[in-house]
Amino acid sequence: MKFELERGDITRFAQYITEQFELVKIIDKGASNTYIEYIFEVCEDLIDGKSICGAGGGGFLQVILKTGVSKETLRLRLDEVFGDCGVLLWDCTLI
Repeated sequence: MKFELERGDITRFAQYITEQFELVKIIDKGASNTYIEYIFEVCEDLIDGKSICGAGGGGFLQVILKTGVSKETLRLRLDEVFGDCGVLLWDCTLI
């Protein structure tokens, strides 16, 4: 992941994040659930990478947007599908 970031390949970095998340789900069947998977499914066409951050029992879903997709587009999608169910977009920048 570090190598891809250093050379500026954010898309490949995002793919590695997703691969890591898929491996975590194999090791720990409780790492995800139907609700989390549905959130990812809803925005699947907008993202290149996905994972979960946090210590368990809650936390944050992390996504890397596809090139050309804005945070506002993702926010609108989440609002459209989830309304006021507590699924919110928190601004984050990869530095």
